[in-house]
Amino acid sequence: MGEIVKPSPPYVRYLQNGGEMGALIRSFDWSKTSLGQPDTWSQNLLTTLGIVLQSRVPMFLFWGPESIQFYNDAYRPSLGNQAKHPKALGQSGKDCWPEIWAVIKPYIDQVMGGGEAIWQEDLLLPIYRNGRMEDVYWTFSYSQVIDADGEIGGVLVTCFESTGKVEAHRSLNQTLGRLAESEARMSLLITQAPVGIGVLKSRELLIDTANNKFLQFLGKTEAIIGKPLAIALPELEGQPFLQILDDVYTSGKAYASSEVFALLENNGVLTEYYFDLLYQPIQYEQGRTDSILVVATDITEQVKARHTIEQSSLQFRQLADSIIQMVWVTDGMGMHEYFNKRWYDFTGSNIETCKGEGWNQMFHPDDRERAWELWNHSLKTGEAYEIEYRLRNYNGDYVWVLGRAAPFYDAEGKITKWFGTCTDIHDQKLLLEQKDDFISIASHELKTPLTSLKALMQLINRMKDKSLTPRLSGLIDRASNSADKIYKLVEDLLDASKLNHGVIALNKTLFILSDLIADSVNHLTIDGNYSIKTNGAIDLEVCADAERIHQVITNFVSNAIKYAPDSKEIVINIERIDTGAKISVIDRGPGIAQYKTAQLFDRYYRVDPTISQKSGLGLGLYICSEIVKKHGGEIGVESEVGKGSIFWFTLPY
Repeated sequence: MGEIVKPSPPYVRYLQNGGEMGALIRSFDWSKTSLGQPDTWSQNLLTTLGIVLQSRVPMFLFWGPESIQFYNDAYRPSLGNQAKHPKALGQSGKDCWPEIWAVIKPYIDQVMGGGEAIWQEDLLLPIYRNGRMEDVYWTFSYSQVIDADGEIGGVLVTCFESTGKVEAHRSLNQTLGRLAESEARMSLLITQAPVGIGVLKSRELLIDTANNKFLQFLGKTEAIIGKPLAIALPELEGQPFLQILDDVYTSGKAYASSEVFALLENNGVLTEYYFDLLYQPIQYEQGRTDSILVVATDITEQVKARHTIEQSSLQFRQLADSIIQMVWVTDGMGMHEYFNKRWYDFTGSNIETCKGEGWNQMFHPDDRERAWELWNHSLKTGEAYEIEYRLRNYNGDYVWVLGRAAPFYDAEGKITKWFGTCTDIHDQKLLLEQKDDFISIASHELKTPLTSLKALMQLINRMKDKSLTPRLSGLIDRASNSADKIYKLVEDLLDASKLNHGVIALNKTLFILSDLIADSVNHLTIDGNYSIKTNGAIDLEVCADAERIHQVITNFVSNAIKYAPDSKEIVINIERIDTGAKISVIDRGPGIAQYKTAQLFDRYYRVDPTISQKSGLGLGLYICSEIVKKHGGEIGVESEVGKGSIFWFTLPY
């Protein structure tokens, strides 16, 4: 006999199919809930569940006083993958939705109490799913389900999660807001832009947009908006712009160019302009140009200024090439930018060989280090550059030149260039050397007979007696004084010659400056017509060649007596400074003009060579300068006409 098939309970046919949730409902132990087993469920509950399970619309059912829950496969994704599903099946609403129960319970109560159905659209109900709280938006309706006894047995929830729609709508609104803000900023940018911006529509080049700068360039008002460019600016006829714009429109390719020359009518006058131009096609459909964005920067002033500079530079080069001196220019850092034609002719060099530091190779090897050190000093301090050195000419011979350079400052006080010259002084240098050689020989030859003459005059002075007539005695004194002066001149010539040849050696010892000064000026105060006063650090001790420093002090004081006879007091001030000692000789004489002070320490220079009664060769201060420099000190003068002079020098400790 065949196996007897036990018939399925009647409720099963209501719960058939329904996918995952149908299977879960069928296998769920409903005896543990207040609903009991499905075979005890009312016909209305089973019918409603059948509808819920078969629907592809997300549905949720709350049943009974405890709001026991059912839901279909369409609703299942809204519960996420953690925490809610599958526990929500058969669970009370209160236990399942603690996070939103305060919100949805009033809806359930309203419907269960016989109130109107509920409809909410895009309502935010944050729920716990996927292991975290999530902001979830819902569109749903709550409606009654009548039980068999005519009472309301439950609430059927038909719902859609609208989170994606809400977020998309929000994103769209934000995008539209940003777009509106961007358009507003772009409009403001175009309006306030420091360059001319315009938009030309269609191939007719209708002026659609033009900011104030654009209108200013064109010398027009907003009345040209909407007009074709060719009509608004008839002066463009015969100029290339209309054709270029047409090419941009038809080809879809941008055009950019710098320093474009244009003639535009401004207040009825054709005016020259230079622009940096950009024509950018605007394409809303692929390959189809709708309009052209025009960006114009007026650079007329810059171009004209550059043309002026270029013209000035050309004139400078023509002038520099026409003079006999070598002329050169460097940047603020000392890198050479220009040599005139005379330089290349003189040195036999070219632009390539003079690049970088190549020019330095033309200096005599013995002069390079000294010239380089002095040049670097000028670059660091901004002081004028001046030096004599030997430069190799086109024949390979070394020729003496005088190099000079002065800085050029910009408006902010920064050195931007150095302008320099090299002057051929070779012949003068040779003549000076010959003169020095002659003076050296002549002074040596003169010194011997002069020494004998001085000795004879001293002997005659000692042999004088009272029987000599005043006239004869005076003649002897005058002869003796003249011999002393000639001897002093020869001594100066010999010192200058030795200094020039670098053969003077210093014999340094420790001594107190005030003692040396007292000894140096003692014989100068005999006549009593003036006083010499020493002030300051009278106990200051230095290490120097006492004989040579005596020579410097004597020269300074003698000059004060000689050239400032009305100065009744001469002050010698000793000052202790950071680097050593500073000695100043101060008089209240006629003073020296400022333009003469720079040459005072040059060889053979005299302030006023027309004053023949003042003896001297113009070597005294030169010798003083060389002595001080040999000691590593500095020498200088401060003078003002009518107020006197201060001659000073320093000695290191």
